[in-house]
Amino acid sequence: MTPDPLLRSLRDPASMPTLKAADWTGMMQRIRPRALLGKLARGAADAGVNGLLPAAVQRQFASIGRLCDYNDEHLKAEAFLVLHALREVDTKVLFLKGAAYALLDLKVARGRVSSDVDILVPRDRLPAVEQALGAAGWLGLKLDPYDQHYYREWMHELPPLQHQYRATVMDVHHTILPLTGRIRPDVEALLRDAVPVEVMGRTAHVLQPTDMVIHAALHLFQDGDLAERLRELVDLHELVGEFAASDGLFWDRLAERSRLHGAGRPLFYAFHFARRLLGTPVPDGFLAGLQGRPGPAALAVMDMLVPAALLPSHPDRVQMGAALARRLLFMRSHWLRMPPLLLARHLGIKGRDAVKRRLRRA
Repeated sequence: MTPDPLLRSLRDPASMPTLKAADWTGMMQRIRPRALLGKLARGAADAGVNGLLPAAVQRQFASIGRLCDYNDEHLKAEAFLVLHALREVDTKVLFLKGAAYALLDLKVARGRVSSDVDILVPRDRLPAVEQALGAAGWLGLKLDPYDQHYYREWMHELPPLQHQYRATVMDVHHTILPLTGRIRPDVEALLRDAVPVEVMGRTAHVLQPTDMVIHAALHLFQDGDLAERLRELVDLHELVGEFAASDGLFWDRLAERSRLHGAGRPLFYAFHFARRLLGTPVPDGFLAGLQGRPGPAALAVMDMLVPAALLPSHPDRVQMGAALARRLLFMRSHWLRMPPLLLARHLGIKGRDAVKRRLRRA
């Protein structure tokens, strides 16, 4: 069993009553602003140990539980309002990540707070979708001309939208990875095989189970910097636990689907670290059978960097190793996102703009 109190509590919620006061203090300081509190609260409730925890912890867990319940209903309501706004647009609307988990009432949605709504539509429907959302009050956040170009020409989504009254932020995707990236998922297959789900009398869609897991893995290990994103690894752990329990062929289907999307390497990293940190029961041979898995040297480097980057840090203690790991993985995420010349141009422009902002404040 891992000595880290946070990982130990996530892996085995029944062990939480054995934590010392210093463990709780350090753990709460690490997770309170980082959305893992709800996961611990749900774990304690499911394990039947909530009443054995310190009174202050019980109060924290009760508070985050109410917030998570509200967030779940909020996501469902926002999904209905999005569908209503797009009722005249001839398009399939897929809800991604947190909104999808809430619509399906998946276990992963319990104890999870989502800050925005993500949808996916066909790329040729983007103009009509953006116009309809604008008419319903979803307005683009202010971005300079370069950032507008960056999103619309190279990324997998429009610039972020925010509702002018409800302040909810929404990302409108047309695929699940940047167009300039090294992996090109089959977006036609994502749309074709999406699963319908009813939302207050309207029909939404979500990714089918293997695509949902692949999207989570890609978001974490192909399109992200991994800084303090342990919650997303917990999401993966819980998704496969629920899907595999109801489908005896789930792992075979996941490996096959990863070949379609070219997602073997990020999927390998996702479950290599989910097994290492969270004890995810990955079948023997699954990782070895994935296409594009990393070689020994690359895996050794990731084994050094990823745990240090993923785990939340104590806000009052500077950990140079974790800071360096996050910086290196941030650089890796950009390297995967863009080809070298485009990346150099992008970093040059962003660096120039940062200097200009500092000079204006001086």
